[in-house]
Amino acid sequence: MTEDARRQRVPGWTWPILLVGALGIAVLLDGALAPDRLEVANPDRGAADGLATAFEALPEGALVLVAMDPDLGTYPEIRPAVRAALDALRSRGAAIAVVSLTTEGRAIAAAEIARLRSLGASADRLLDLGYVAGAEAGLVLSVTDLAPAEGEAFPASFATARRGIAAFDLALVVGGVDLGPRTWVEQVGTRLPDLPLAAIVPSFRHPEVAPYLRSGQLVALLGTARDGAAYASASAHANGLPSATGLLVGLLIALAVMLRAAWGPRQPDIGGATRNAEKAA
Repeated sequence: MTEDARRQRVPGWTWPILLVGALGIAVLLDGALAPDRLEVANPDRGAADGLATAFEALPEGALVLVAMDPDLGTYPEIRPAVRAALDALRSRGAAIAVVSLTTEGRAIAAAEIARLRSLGASADRLLDLGYVAGAEAGLVLSVTDLAPAEGEAFPASFATARRGIAAFDLALVVGGVDLGPRTWVEQVGTRLPDLPLAAIVPSFRHPEVAPYLRSGQLVALLGTARDGAAYASASAHANGLPSATGLLVGLLIALAVMLRAAWGPRQPDIGGATRNAEKAA
């Protein structure tokens, strides 16, 4: 087969169209598989809306305590939702203090604090309260007394936090181990009934924690993979991140333009006609 025949069998516009089609498939797979943009069919956004409402109720410049005590094995399930919640608090101008009551939680908290600082969280809006020993006894003592991690100092915005958990406007409990939302409801909620408690837990903890949401002892709960995915997705769209649908529409428009250019009406080739006439002469 000659080179000219081969070119007729594979038109020049075929490869750009194949490229656009491949990009479209990649975008769809990214939206379906990327963990930080997990989408689910017919998502129930009730739980996600509940957490967003709890954040909206916070006063300007609120102090939020994040109790970071997830389980290393199941944290990947809730990590997108936890990060979305932390980013949402920062975008609302809240000051965040992070504390852990378990060694597992402390390891994860250190990583998340480092991430927030790498994103530009200032020292007066992010405080590391470190690891509090003593399990439930340590939590009870923290109701009236909290100390920063070694080398950390209370910035001006956290001056009142010396009174302990009672100084905060909201406590967000990230659970996964036994010392989680249930313990906070029983030990902190009974001592500080006016402090709103919200929670994010992996699915296997949901049956244990869900009754506290129904009773009103928790103001919000993300307790299943569906809940977390719905919240992370809603937060991504609220922050203006591109969605797979939007990118796919753009690719389809590009495809339509290319097809129009390939099959649409063409301008007459005057130069070619002139050359043909000269050859004929």
